[in-house]
Amino acid sequence: MTKAALLLGSAVALLSSKAMAHYPTLDCQLDQQKVVCVAAYSDGSVAYNEHVEVRSYDDDVLQTLTTDDDGEIRLAQPDGEYYLIFDPGHEDPAEFDYAEF
Repeated sequence: MTKAALLLGSAVALLSSKAMAHYPTLDCQLDQQKVVCVAAYSDGSVAYNEHVEVRSYDDDVLQTLTTDDDGEIRLAQPDGEYYLIFDPGHEDPAEFDYAEF
Protein backbone atom coordinates (compact mmCIF):
# COMPACT_ATOMS: atom_id res chain seq x y z
CA MET A 1 0.00 0.00 0.00
CA THR A 2 1.36 3.40 -0.90
CA LYS A 3 1.81 6.16 1.61
CA ALA A 4 -0.77 8.33 -0.18
CA ALA A 5 -3.40 5.56 -0.06
CA LEU A 6 -2.73 5.02 3.63
CA LEU A 7 -3.12 8.74 4.37
CA LEU A 8 -6.30 8.95 2.30
CA GLY A 9 -7.77 5.92 4.08
CA SER A 10 -6.93 7.40 7.48
CA ALA A 11 -8.53 10.73 6.57
CA VAL A 12 -11.72 9.04 5.39
CA ALA A 13 -11.91 6.98 8.59
CA LEU A 14 -11.49 10.06 10.76
CA LEU A 15 -14.05 12.10 8.85
CA SER A 16 -16.65 9.34 8.82
CA SER A 17 -16.36 8.77 12.57
CA LYS A 18 -16.88 12.51 13.16
CA ALA A 19 -19.99 12.44 11.00
CA MET A 20 -21.40 9.64 13.15
CA ALA A 21 -20.88 11.52 16.43
CA HIS A 22 -24.02 12.14 18.50
CA TYR A 23 -24.58 15.41 20.27
CA PRO A 24 -26.05 15.74 23.79
CA THR A 25 -29.62 16.89 24.41
CA LEU A 26 -31.38 18.13 27.55
CA ASP A 27 -35.18 18.23 27.69
CA CYS A 28 -36.71 19.80 30.80
CA GLN A 29 -40.23 20.38 32.09
CA LEU A 30 -41.65 22.08 35.13
CA ASP A 31 -44.00 19.84 37.10
CA GLN A 32 -45.56 21.46 40.20
CA GLN A 33 -42.45 23.55 41.01
CA LYS A 34 -40.18 20.55 40.35
CA VAL A 35 -37.74 20.57 37.46
CA VAL A 36 -37.66 17.24 35.61
CA CYS A 37 -35.04 16.78 32.87
CA VAL A 38 -33.96 13.97 30.59
CA ALA A 39 -30.37 13.99 29.38
CA ALA A 40 -29.87 12.04 26.16
CA TYR A 41 -28.06 11.94 22.84
CA SER A 42 -29.24 12.80 19.36
CA ASP A 43 -29.39 9.11 18.43
CA GLY A 44 -32.16 8.64 21.04
CA SER A 45 -30.07 6.88 23.69
CA VAL A 46 -30.40 8.14 27.26
CA ALA A 47 -27.44 9.49 29.20
CA TYR A 48 -27.50 7.49 32.42
CA ASN A 49 -25.03 8.07 35.26
CA GLU A 50 -23.99 11.45 33.81
CA HIS A 51 -23.63 14.80 35.57
CA VAL A 52 -25.94 17.75 35.03
CA GLU A 53 -25.03 21.06 36.65
CA VAL A 54 -27.40 23.78 37.80
CA ARG A 55 -25.68 27.14 37.39
CA SER A 56 -26.50 30.73 38.18
CA TYR A 57 -26.21 33.38 35.49
CA ASP A 58 -22.88 34.28 37.14
CA ASP A 59 -21.73 30.70 36.25
CA ASP A 60 -21.61 29.61 39.90
CA VAL A 61 -22.42 25.90 40.26
CA LEU A 62 -25.51 25.75 42.46
CA GLN A 63 -25.94 21.98 42.35
CA THR A 64 -24.56 18.93 40.55
CA LEU A 65 -26.91 16.02 39.92
CA THR A 66 -26.37 12.55 38.45
CA THR A 67 -28.86 11.12 35.99
CA ASP A 68 -30.65 7.89 36.85
CA ASP A 69 -30.96 4.79 34.64
CA ASP A 70 -33.57 6.61 32.52
CA GLY A 71 -31.34 9.67 32.06
CA GLU A 72 -33.55 11.73 34.38
CA ILE A 73 -32.85 14.24 37.10
CA ARG A 74 -35.39 15.88 39.41
CA LEU A 75 -34.94 18.88 41.62
CA ALA A 76 -36.88 21.62 43.34
CA GLN A 77 -36.99 24.72 41.18
CA PRO A 78 -34.13 26.99 42.30
CA ASP A 79 -34.80 30.59 43.26
CA GLY A 80 -33.69 33.26 40.84
CA GLU A 81 -32.20 32.94 37.38
CA TYR A 82 -30.48 29.67 36.49
CA TYR A 83 -29.73 27.24 33.71
CA LEU A 84 -28.88 23.55 33.49
CA ILE A 85 -25.94 22.18 31.54
CA PHE A 86 -25.21 18.63 30.41
CA ASP A 87 -21.63 18.35 29.18
CA PRO A 88 -20.53 14.78 28.47
CA GLY A 89 -17.12 16.06 27.39
CA HIS A 90 -17.45 15.92 23.63
CA GLU A 91 -19.24 18.09 21.08
CA ASP A 92 -21.03 21.15 22.48
CA PRO A 93 -22.81 20.82 25.82
CA ALA A 94 -26.61 20.86 26.02
CA GLU A 95 -28.12 23.72 28.02
CA PHE A 96 -31.61 24.51 29.26
CA ASP A 97 -32.45 27.98 30.56
CA TYR A 98 -35.21 28.42 33.16
CA ALA A 99 -36.76 31.10 30.92
CA GLU A 100 -37.73 28.32 28.48
CA PHE A 101 -40.42 27.01 30.86
